[in-house]
Amino acid sequence: MTGSRSGDVVRGGLLGPAGKDRATAPGGPVDQTPVAVSGPLGVFRELAAQREASEHGASRRPSSTSLHTGTRVSTTSTRLHLPGELPERLREVDLKLAADRSNAVDAEELAAYLEADGLGDEVLRDRYGADGLFDAAEMLYRQKGTGGALDRLPVPTTPAFPWQMLLRGPMYLLPGLAGLLIAGALGAEAKAAFVLAAAFGWGWTMTVAGVRYAEPFAVPGRALRGTLLVSAGAGLLGGAVVAAALGGDVPTGALVGGAVALSSGAAGVLLSLGRLGQFAGAFASPLLAAGVVLALPSRPAALFGLALLAAVPTLTALNVTRPRGSLPAGLATLRPHLPHAAYGWAMAAAFVALSMRTGTWPLLPVILGAGLLEAGVWHVQERLQVAARTLRTLPDLRRVGLPTVLLGAAGYGVALGAALVVLALLPLPIHLQTTLLTVTLYSAGLLLSSWLANQRRLAFLTAVWVLGAAALALGLPPPLFALLTLLALLFPTLHTLSDPRSYR
Repeated sequence: MTGSRSGDVVRGGLLGPAGKDRATAPGGPVDQTPVAVSGPLGVFRELAAQREASEHGASRRPSSTSLHTGTRVSTTSTRLHLPGELPERLREVDLKLAADRSNAVDAEELAAYLEADGLGDEVLRDRYGADGLFDAAEMLYRQKGTGGALDRLPVPTTPAFPWQMLLRGPMYLLPGLAGLLIAGALGAEAKAAFVLAAAFGWGWTMTVAGVRYAEPFAVPGRALRGTLLVSAGAGLLGGAVVAAALGGDVPTGALVGGAVALSSGAAGVLLSLGRLGQFAGAFASPLLAAGVVLALPSRPAALFGLALLAAVPTLTALNVTRPRGSLPAGLATLRPHLPHAAYGWAMAAAFVALSMRTGTWPLLPVILGAGLLEAGVWHVQERLQVAARTLRTLPDLRRVGLPTVLLGAAGYGVALGAALVVLALLPLPIHLQTTLLTVTLYSAGLLLSSWLANQRRLAFLTAVWVLGAAALALGLPPPLFALLTLLALLFPTLHTLSDPRSYR
């Protein structure tokens, strides 16, 4: 449902996904206010060096060629850096490289450390307010012995909560609701094919998001269209296999599986590109057809609705991916993002197993709250970034980071628990006494899991959710499953917060 690849994750965001990436990690505009200046002799030396460089036509900024050859090619530059000047966002890099800087013999050595950590020329320009790799290295190197980088700390500002992301939750409901209503009129094998295809789509949309953010400054049209082909093929095959295993109509199972998986893939493409308006329009006619099927159930109407579900979102996705992009449509493009798909499939398996024990209605707040989940992970990471720019030491970061992440998880769990209480007031089959604790703990675990996915803890998270799904299938009580899952996620959370990279 979310990988919050911020960035990714981050990865799955950050460091994931976000996305929005929060893959990669969200943040505000770069503040380049000077923070601290060393003594006047240092200023005069810097002025003299700048004047000499200007007279000889030299510059500190490398060309793109120099990044590949290791040779620094000079152009002209009149930019003046005082010894204590450091862009605010570069403070988090300075905090991490403090020990390396104290032992570095020159700025080139620091540049090598930056590149080894994945901070290349483009990233440092776009996210950290530097002119490039060597410009950032020289700014950091000039802090050596001055204490200037951390002497004057900016006043922390609390980032605003991204309420606009809440609309993404109901959006996730549209493909599943249309598919479920249509499949219900086509028999048991169609329902089973729908469940399998929806679970596949849960994980595959994380791969789609990863592919999209692998080319952040353009639309990777060829690669995204390739993900649609994989969606259709996997849905057709999976639906046929499930229908055959149940002894039902194999073509019907294949059609349902293919249509649902294809529409889920198209939904992932539209959401990753931020096309919410086109997303809603793409699923309007399939939802209308599903409503007709619900009111007047018949096989021809259901097949027509299934055709709309497959065709309209797919055509919309093909329209927005007309730019070809530079990424090819092949396994080499998909391979780096397949661990996110496996993580999503494990989460989907646990969700399906939990719904079989508690019923589907008690888990409706989890689906509707998917946008709140993404917003919560995004906001938590923004607060961690603020901490990295305003605190001096890693122990200070941990003291702020731990309550930030845990309170974010607790707040999300309480919010979904409250939504379940409101939902229970309606005439729906919800047994509040047995499901409230489960939904609250399970939701808090989802936020911790999504945040950890952005920190590249995918293998561990996949194992946790697979074991949870197996335990539910073997009869583990749902409240105990939710509690054990939450506890299992706490230790890696504590460990991850001891890594300065989790605050980027």
